[in-house]
Amino acid sequence: MRSIETYVNIAAPLDVVWDVIVDFDRYGEWNPFILEARGKAEVGQELWLRMQRPKKSQQETHSPTVTIVEENRQLQWSGIIRHATIFRARHEFILDETDSGVRLRQREDFGGLTMPLAGGMIWRIEEGFLLMNAALKVRAESQR
Repeated sequence: MRSIETYVNIAAPLDVVWDVIVDFDRYGEWNPFILEARGKAEVGQELWLRMQRPKKSQQETHSPTVTIVEENRQLQWSGIIRHATIFRARHEFILDETDSGVRLRQREDFGGLTMPLAGGMIWRIEEGFLLMNAALKVRAESQR
């Protein structure tokens, strides 16, 4: 099992940050990592994500399932590639209100038999999270 965890402080109200995260149809307007997304932030819903890891020209699509939705607090989805024993991932956004806005934690846990071969991929995903965090901050702060 391997995990990535990134943080960003956003000077915007909690509900504004939440709305940006769950408005999948608008990801293409601001998100440099998840270039396009479709679906609803409802438990059991399947999402469709078109992503591009930094420094990679190839795009990929994933169809994770939403597993947790706690409005203004947490969104989580999980997905597999071929079979959960081969590769699985659980992604989550956790929002904590602060005196100056929101502290967002973006985390992904990876597992499966292919993990020993995934070092470069994991590093690029972490870089993608950082780019996404910065863009999310700009987007939310511009809407407050």
